[in-house]
Amino acid sequence: MNKILSQRFATSPRLELQHGDWLKQGMGAKTVKFDIGSGGLPPEVNWEDKAAAIGLIKSKTGKALASLLVWGDNELYDWSESFNDVVNHLAANMIKYCLEDDRGAPKSKYTLNELAYKMARMTLHFELYNLWSLYSVEGRLLFSGIDMSSSTYSHIWTKYQDKMLKDIDYLMNFINQDVCNYRYNLTPDCS
Repeated sequence: MNKILSQRFATSPRLELQHGDWLKQGMGAKTVKFDIGSGGLPPEVNWEDKAAAIGLIKSKTGKALASLLVWGDNELYDWSESFNDVVNHLAANMIKYCLEDDRGAPKSKYTLNELAYKMARMTLHFELYNLWSLYSVEGRLLFSGIDMSSSTYSHIWTKYQDKMLKDIDYLMNFINQDVCNYRYNLTPDCS
């Protein structure tokens, strides 16, 4: 991954993990410690506990997004499945929103499903790398392979992009709550 691009990974305020530093610390490849504490002390919290915090997130899509945020900047991690899980969730929600608004397929070469998928990929990618301010609408569409005029996108489809960003906010609330609850159960004195 490009060094400059990797420095932008998960820097969007929307993707802030409340316990992100705790989750990421010690999550690299390490030898498992099997000691369970000594002298009556509780065992130390290790990478397995932190991985469990992600594994026990109740929402499958939330678990996928949390995995992206914790391991996504590791070049050894194949995050395609997690990325696709989040994209599929965002696209399905967009289709639902369009049906509620009685919004049909665009007057272009895409079906509503195709456009929703392309927009969801674009939205998640631009959010993961915090790229919104670096690209114009036309640039985002070109980068994402969406063949549509920027004015059509801005007037009709941007509201669905905004709803996807709200869906990401919603997922982040669940992630943060589940991780906080798990961490509190490990060490009630945590904040």
